Amino acid sequence: MKLVAIFLINVLVLTGTYTTEPMEPYVIEVTTFKYTAAVNAEIFWAADAQIEANYTSIQPGFISRESGFSEATAEVVVVVRWKTMADAEASMQKFMTDESVMTYAQMIDGKTMKMNRYSVN
Repeated sequence: MKLVAIFLINVLVLTGTYTTEPMEPYVIEVTTFKYTAAVNAEIFWAADAQIEANYTSIQPGFISRESGFSEATAEVVVVVRWKTMADAEASMQKFMTDESVMTYAQMIDGKTMKMNRYSVN
């Protein structure tokens, strides 16, 4: 009986924190790639942190960014949330020509790069 009471209290607490307010739409941008063979991993990840702090996070429409590495595939994943598809596109267009990201961009093996964007409504 005591376990049932604890279970019911937990259910009530958890459902009480659930909100039915509509979420603002946003875009998830998922990019995967391998860095070039000549790249030192420590240098790459330091550059990745700088890109987040000094480039991506200051772009219009930026919400969040995280990156990770797969030991199994030696692949990097970067997931960025944007307010709109136009914000995501504008950032990528600027990224391709912005001097501040050239060193980082040169570490990416371009032929392995894949990007997809997903709308969340």
